[in-house]
Amino acid sequence: MMNLLRNTMVASTGGYVTRRLHVPCEVWSQGGAKLTNQDEKIRVVTILCSALEDLQGSSAEYFGAGNVSSGLALGIGSIGRKEAESWLSKLEDFSNVCEHVVANFGKKLGVGEGFVSRKPTWGGKLFSRFDKFTNGKNLDSPAAYVQGLKKLFSFAQLLDEHTRAILSQPVAPAYSAFPMDIRGSAEHKLKRFSEFFATVVLTFVIRDLSQLLDKYVKKCEKWLAE
Repeated sequence: MMNLLRNTMVASTGGYVTRRLHVPCEVWSQGGAKLTNQDEKIRVVTILCSALEDLQGSSAEYFGAGNVSSGLALGIGSIGRKEAESWLSKLEDFSNVCEHVVANFGKKLGVGEGFVSRKPTWGGKLFSRFDKFTNGKNLDSPAAYVQGLKKLFSFAQLLDEHTRAILSQPVAPAYSAFPMDIRGSAEHKLKRFSEFFATVVLTFVIRDLSQLLDKYVKKCEKWLAE
Protein backbone atom coordinates (compact mmCIF):
# COMPACT_ATOMS: atom_id res chain seq x y z
CA MET A 1 0.00 0.00 0.00
CA MET A 2 2.80 2.44 0.83
CA ASN A 3 4.38 1.86 -2.56
CA LEU A 4 1.03 2.45 -4.27
CA LEU A 5 0.51 5.66 -2.32
CA ARG A 6 4.00 6.87 -3.18
CA ASN A 7 3.31 6.23 -6.85
CA THR A 8 0.28 8.55 -6.71
CA MET A 9 2.63 11.29 -5.48
CA VAL A 10 5.58 10.83 -7.84
CA ALA A 11 3.95 9.77 -11.12
CA SER A 12 2.72 12.68 -13.24
CA THR A 13 -0.56 10.87 -13.90
CA GLY A 14 -1.02 9.66 -10.33
CA GLY A 15 -1.83 6.02 -9.72
CA TYR A 16 -4.30 3.43 -8.51
CA VAL A 17 -4.47 2.57 -4.82
CA THR A 18 -7.19 -0.02 -5.45
CA ARG A 19 -8.52 -1.57 -8.65
CA ARG A 20 -11.18 1.11 -8.85
CA LEU A 21 -9.68 4.15 -7.12
CA HIS A 22 -7.28 6.28 -9.11
CA VAL A 23 -5.62 9.18 -7.29
CA PRO A 24 -4.35 12.02 -9.53
CA CYS A 25 -1.01 13.49 -8.51
CA GLU A 26 -2.66 16.92 -8.23
CA VAL A 27 -4.67 15.70 -5.23
CA TRP A 28 -1.55 15.97 -3.07
CA SER A 29 -0.52 19.43 -4.28
CA GLN A 30 -3.86 21.25 -4.47
CA GLY A 31 -4.00 24.58 -2.72
CA GLY A 32 -6.33 25.47 0.10
CA ALA A 33 -6.39 22.03 1.72
CA LYS A 34 -5.95 22.32 5.47
CA LEU A 35 -5.02 19.08 7.18
CA THR A 36 -5.22 18.75 10.95
CA ASN A 37 -2.11 18.38 13.12
CA GLN A 38 0.13 18.65 10.10
CA ASP A 39 3.17 19.76 12.11
CA GLU A 40 2.95 16.66 14.33
CA LYS A 41 2.63 14.43 11.27
CA ILE A 42 5.72 16.00 9.74
CA ARG A 43 7.57 15.37 13.00
CA VAL A 44 6.53 11.72 12.95
CA VAL A 45 7.51 11.30 9.31
CA THR A 46 10.89 12.97 9.83
CA ILE A 47 11.71 10.88 12.90
CA LEU A 48 10.82 7.66 11.08
CA CYS A 49 12.82 8.65 8.00
CA SER A 50 15.87 9.30 10.15
CA ALA A 51 15.48 5.99 11.98
CA LEU A 52 14.96 4.05 8.74
CA GLU A 53 17.97 5.71 7.17
CA ASP A 54 20.05 4.45 10.09
CA LEU A 55 18.53 0.98 9.71
CA GLN A 56 19.26 1.01 5.99
CA GLY A 57 22.91 1.70 6.73
CA SER A 58 23.01 -1.20 9.18
CA SER A 59 21.34 -3.50 6.65
CA ALA A 60 24.01 -2.69 4.08
CA GLU A 61 26.70 -3.28 6.71
CA TYR A 62 25.46 -6.74 7.71
CA PHE A 63 23.84 -8.02 4.51
CA GLY A 64 25.60 -6.02 1.82
CA ALA A 65 24.06 -3.93 -0.95
CA GLY A 66 21.06 -5.16 -2.90
CA ASN A 67 17.63 -6.62 -2.23
CA VAL A 68 17.80 -9.09 0.66
CA SER A 69 14.50 -10.75 -0.28
CA SER A 70 15.53 -11.54 -3.85
CA GLY A 71 18.83 -13.09 -2.85
CA LEU A 72 20.67 -10.46 -4.89
CA ALA A 73 22.28 -8.74 -1.92
CA LEU A 74 26.01 -8.46 -2.36
CA GLY A 75 27.08 -9.93 0.95
CA ILE A 76 30.26 -8.77 2.63
CA GLY A 77 30.84 -11.93 4.63
CA SER A 78 29.18 -14.80 6.42
CA ILE A 79 26.65 -14.02 9.13
CA GLY A 80 27.22 -15.73 12.45
CA ARG A 81 25.53 -15.34 15.82
CA LYS A 82 27.44 -12.14 16.59
CA GLU A 83 26.29 -10.43 13.39
CA ALA A 84 22.75 -11.75 13.81
CA GLU A 85 22.56 -10.39 17.36
CA SER A 86 23.88 -7.03 16.18
CA TRP A 87 21.20 -6.82 13.48
CA LEU A 88 18.55 -7.81 16.01
CA SER A 89 19.69 -4.95 18.25
CA LYS A 90 19.20 -2.54 15.33
CA LEU A 91 15.66 -3.85 14.87
CA GLU A 92 15.11 -3.33 18.59
CA ASP A 93 16.28 0.28 18.25
CA PHE A 94 13.74 0.90 15.49
CA SER A 95 11.05 -0.84 17.54
CA ASN A 96 11.69 1.61 20.37
CA VAL A 97 11.42 4.52 17.93
CA CYS A 98 8.01 3.24 16.79
CA GLU A 99 6.77 2.92 20.35
CA HIS A 100 8.04 6.38 21.27
CA VAL A 101 6.25 7.83 18.25
CA VAL A 102 2.99 6.32 19.45
CA ALA A 103 3.60 7.39 23.04
CA ASN A 104 4.40 10.99 22.06
CA PHE A 105 2.08 11.59 19.10
CA GLY A 106 -0.48 8.79 19.01
CA LYS A 107 -3.13 10.39 21.19
CA LYS A 108 -3.12 13.74 19.39
CA LEU A 109 -3.18 12.08 15.96
CA GLY A 110 -5.78 9.53 17.05
CA VAL A 111 -3.70 6.55 15.99
CA GLY A 112 -1.89 3.54 17.44
CA GLU A 113 -4.19 2.85 20.37
CA GLY A 114 -2.98 -0.30 22.13
CA PHE A 115 0.19 -0.57 20.03
CA VAL A 116 2.67 0.21 22.82
CA SER A 117 2.93 -2.99 24.80
CA ARG A 118 5.81 -2.04 27.07
CA LYS A 119 7.67 1.00 28.30
CA PRO A 120 10.09 2.11 25.56
CA THR A 121 13.76 1.93 26.48
CA TRP A 122 15.01 4.22 23.73
CA GLY A 123 16.01 7.74 24.74
CA GLY A 124 15.46 11.05 23.02
CA LYS A 125 18.37 10.83 20.59
CA LEU A 126 16.31 11.06 17.43
CA PHE A 127 13.98 13.67 18.88
CA SER A 128 17.00 15.85 19.72
CA ARG A 129 18.44 15.32 16.26
CA PHE A 130 15.09 16.22 14.72
CA ASP A 131 14.71 19.41 16.78
CA LYS A 132 18.16 20.55 15.68
CA PHE A 133 17.45 19.71 12.04
CA THR A 134 14.09 21.50 11.92
CA ASN A 135 14.98 24.54 14.01
CA GLY A 136 13.41 27.59 12.40
CA LYS A 137 11.72 25.61 9.62
CA ASN A 138 8.03 25.65 8.76
CA LEU A 139 6.47 22.40 9.97
CA ASP A 140 3.01 23.28 8.73
CA SER A 141 3.80 23.09 5.03
CA PRO A 142 1.66 20.75 2.88
CA ALA A 143 4.56 20.42 0.44
CA ALA A 144 6.94 19.39 3.23
CA TYR A 145 4.41 16.80 4.41
CA VAL A 146 4.07 15.21 0.97
CA GLN A 147 7.82 15.28 0.34
CA GLY A 148 8.32 13.59 3.70
CA LEU A 149 5.79 10.88 2.85
CA LYS A 150 7.54 10.18 -0.46
CA LYS A 151 10.81 9.70 1.38
CA LEU A 152 9.27 7.63 4.16
CA PHE A 153 7.44 5.26 1.82
CA SER A 154 10.64 4.77 -0.14
CA PHE A 155 12.66 3.97 3.00
CA ALA A 156 9.90 1.64 4.25
CA GLN A 157 10.53 -0.71 1.33
CA LEU A 158 13.57 -1.89 3.30
CA LEU A 159 11.27 -3.39 5.93
CA ASP A 160 9.18 -5.05 3.24
CA GLU A 161 12.30 -6.62 1.71
CA HIS A 162 13.45 -8.02 5.05
CA THR A 163 9.96 -9.28 5.90
CA ARG A 164 9.69 -11.13 2.59
CA ALA A 165 13.21 -12.50 3.03
CA ILE A 166 12.55 -13.98 6.45
CA LEU A 167 9.06 -15.32 5.60
CA SER A 168 9.94 -16.85 2.24
CA GLN A 169 10.01 -20.62 1.81
CA PRO A 170 12.78 -21.56 1.82
CA VAL A 171 14.17 -18.69 3.87
CA ALA A 172 16.19 -16.24 1.78
CA PRO A 173 19.98 -16.65 1.98
CA ALA A 174 20.23 -13.40 3.94
CA TYR A 175 18.51 -15.05 6.92
CA SER A 176 19.22 -18.75 6.38
CA ALA A 177 22.41 -18.59 8.47
CA PHE A 178 20.67 -16.95 11.42
CA PRO A 179 20.35 -19.06 14.60
CA MET A 180 16.70 -20.11 14.93
CA ASP A 181 16.07 -18.14 18.13
CA ILE A 182 17.38 -14.89 16.65
CA ARG A 183 15.55 -15.47 13.38
CA GLY A 184 12.32 -15.93 15.33
CA SER A 185 12.88 -12.70 17.25
CA ALA A 186 13.68 -10.81 14.05
CA GLU A 187 10.55 -12.16 12.39
CA HIS A 188 8.43 -11.02 15.34
CA LYS A 189 9.86 -7.51 15.20
CA LEU A 190 9.37 -7.20 11.45
CA LYS A 191 5.74 -8.24 11.85
CA ARG A 192 5.35 -5.59 14.55
CA PHE A 193 6.73 -2.98 12.18
CA SER A 194 4.06 -3.93 9.64
CA GLU A 195 1.45 -3.52 12.36
CA PHE A 196 2.90 -0.14 13.29
CA PHE A 197 2.73 1.24 9.76
CA ALA A 198 -0.79 -0.13 9.30
CA THR A 199 -2.23 1.20 12.58
CA VAL A 200 -0.25 4.44 12.84
CA VAL A 201 1.22 5.84 9.62
CA LEU A 202 -1.28 4.55 7.07
CA THR A 203 -4.17 5.40 9.38
CA PHE A 204 -3.47 9.13 9.34
CA VAL A 205 -2.28 9.17 5.71
CA ILE A 206 -5.43 7.45 4.42
CA ARG A 207 -7.50 9.80 6.56
CA ASP A 208 -5.75 12.78 4.98
CA LEU A 209 -6.08 11.32 1.49
CA SER A 210 -9.83 10.94 2.01
CA GLN A 211 -10.07 14.61 2.96
CA LEU A 212 -7.94 15.69 0.01
CA LEU A 213 -9.96 13.58 -2.44
CA ASP A 214 -13.19 15.07 -1.15
CA LYS A 215 -11.85 18.59 -1.68
CA TYR A 216 -10.50 17.67 -5.13
CA VAL A 217 -13.85 16.25 -6.24
CA LYS A 218 -15.64 19.40 -5.10
CA LYS A 219 -13.17 21.51 -7.09
CA CYS A 220 -13.77 19.38 -10.18
CA GLU A 221 -17.53 19.74 -9.76
CA LYS A 222 -17.11 23.50 -9.56
CA TRP A 223 -14.99 23.54 -12.72
CA LEU A 224 -17.60 21.50 -14.58
CA ALA A 225 -20.38 23.80 -13.41
CA GLU A 226 -18.51 26.79 -14.76
